[in-house]
Amino acid sequence: MLDPNWKISHTPGIITLTDANTTLGYCRYNEEGEVEYLFVNAAFRRRGIARELLRLVEAEVGRSLRFQPPLSPLGKALEEAYLTGTHTSCKSVEGE
Repeated sequence: MLDPNWKISHTPGIITLTDANTTLGYCRYNEEGEVEYLFVNAAFRRRGIARELLRLVEAEVGRSLRFQPPLSPLGKALEEAYLTGTHTSCKSVEGE
């Protein structure tokens, strides 16, 4: 669920979530639904930011997402959670 204090910014291929002070996270993607890069500020992990970014990207491209390699260990956990349907917004990963 989107925190009312978060601001969503869209530019072509990038969705960014910020609060009043900093970037919480962003996702770079292409129109085919491939996630090219996903970043969540370490100080704000485990608050649903990756989940929200993926939900927003999925809504933007209108299809299920794919993750481009290389993936970090957290990225692999997020991809697995998304693909197995345990990522609640799109199909929660605890490691976000």
